[in-house]
Amino acid sequence: MTTRTTEQRILTVKVTFMGEMPSILGQRGLEVALPEGATVGELFESLSTTYGENFSSRVFCRPGELRHTMLVFVDGEDIKRRGGLAAKLGDSEVEVIMLPMFGGG
Repeated sequence: MTTRTTEQRILTVKVTFMGEMPSILGQRGLEVALPEGATVGELFESLSTTYGENFSSRVFCRPGELRHTMLVFVDGEDIKRRGGLAAKLGDSEVEVIMLPMFGGG
């Protein structure tokens, strides 16, 4: 009998925070290691664990639903065009940009 081992490949996600996010979180960017095939939602779960309520309250209006004022881009493409939180991040190095919009007038 042959034992088959599967090695989980790791995806490196470079996250850049823009707008008010760097002052709230204390940094402009970071790298997160996730399993290959991870989604935007899984990335945000990881960031919520790291940053707690400071992150979650500015990104989500309720669990699993992004605030309409939070723009998120994966490799330059708005996640709304890729399936939202279910969007796959990719299979190698990925860049995610988080940009909160501000209203005014």
